[in-house]
Amino acid sequence: MGEQVEATASMSLTAAVHTWLGTMEDRVERGTRSPTTLDLYRHAAERHVIPQLGQLRLGEVTTARVDHFLQATLRSKGYATAKLCRTVVSGTCGWAVRQGGMVFNPVRDVTPLELDRDRTARAMTAPEVRQWLEHLDGDDFARRHDLPELARFVLATGLRLGEALGVRWSDVDLDRGILSVERTVIRVKGKGLVASRLKSRSSYRVLVLPGWCLTMLRARLARLGDLDGPVFADTIGGYRDGNNVGAAFRRVRAGTQFEWVTPHTYRKTVATLLDSSGASARMIADQLGHSRISMTQDVYLGRRAVSPAMAAALESLENDGSPEAPSDE
Repeated sequence: MGEQVEATASMSLTAAVHTWLGTMEDRVERGTRSPTTLDLYRHAAERHVIPQLGQLRLGEVTTARVDHFLQATLRSKGYATAKLCRTVVSGTCGWAVRQGGMVFNPVRDVTPLELDRDRTARAMTAPEVRQWLEHLDGDDFARRHDLPELARFVLATGLRLGEALGVRWSDVDLDRGILSVERTVIRVKGKGLVASRLKSRSSYRVLVLPGWCLTMLRARLARLGDLDGPVFADTIGGYRDGNNVGAAFRRVRAGTQFEWVTPHTYRKTVATLLDSSGASARMIADQLGHSRISMTQDVYLGRRAVSPAMAAALESLENDGSPEAPSDE
């Protein structure tokens, strides 16, 4: 546990942010926060919050100043960055309130950040999936970097890339056709590449694998041997770096019609496919490892066709241009 620091109105926001990040480091050590989350907070603090607000004293951090900063960040950097910055500033000010350095948290009354609801998640269609996989299969660089089977595995499961890279053969039950999602692979500042606990409790899940994926995994196991390491290992049998894998995918799709396809697109594709097949939002959220159904609905589900039942209900308009009058019977 870090040394207790007393907050005062004259304390700089920069010092307060660093102290708050220290409390987050303590929570990571206790296992109540993910190292990835801490890295995101630290990045937002160092790249955006401190350069724009760090010169202020706690007594000068007003709702108006924070609101101006967040709205400017929303316009220039987008919703995700603005939301991270709001979390950092709110967490810092909340700490300062508890330590007596501020009377109230000024972030409480800022203008709500709103995600652009016109930005529909783009998922691949079935023909696009086939074309993309054919492109991967035919690319020498993609095959050397084991991208075709990795892409298929993520499309079969909806895993995050780090989760897919963290899967070990011991997590896969080929006889029962199930996969236990137990870890993710991340790069942590000062530690390098590590297998980490998952993002949330809901991220720990057991998935049923489709038959074609099981066939692929059995063939892969036979080809690579009976291993106890990662299913998608590096050249020496260890975990692969998600940043390097992402860069490899970018290189393969550069200059093609699939430049918009990222490993995250696979998750959106899985979600949209399950949605169109009639799966509930809760079932899809469980597949993707989301704790909130709203995240699944707002971010991951592409717009699907309206049910044919809607058209059937309008068939009565065909006769005279108006709905049929209700019967007295």
